[in-house]
Amino acid sequence: MQRLERGLIASLLTGVLLAAGCGGDDPVEPEPEAAPPDLSGTYTLLSFASAALTAGNALTPPDVSGMFTVEQTSVAGGEAGGTFEMTVTVPASEGGTTTIVDQGTYRNYMDGQLEQVGELWQTRGTYELDGNTLTIDVAEPVLALSKTVWQRE
Repeated sequence: MQRLERGLIASLLTGVLLAAGCGGDDPVEPEPEAAPPDLSGTYTLLSFASAALTAGNALTPPDVSGMFTVEQTSVAGGEAGGTFEMTVTVPASEGGTTTIVDQGTYRNYMDGQLEQVGELWQTRGTYELDGNTLTIDVAEPVLALSKTVWQRE
């Protein structure tokens, strides 16, 4: 009889311990994957330097002006992407101004790389988001070499 009671008690204890370890309200969630910063927003141009348009000199308002609108539409692994619209107005060499207007898609990565595919250019470079200040350095193609600094509104 004692053997039967011990067996029954052991079975009950095992059942209670198993039940305590199963279910519950707090399932274990996997760690979220790291994602690059969300660049979404409307930005105002703070500074623009271009090898082709400003001889590499950084121009600031009121000499230049511009708007940059970004909308993130996807995040997967270490990259994000979406759409952009950009307008930059710079002084023209013959007087007056030149306005660059472009729109398209972009991808930004955890390592600071940025790719843009616009109607005018397909560019590669780097970005840095520091608070609400976005700096973009375009490295490719050579004709599009530039550095823009934007302030998110």
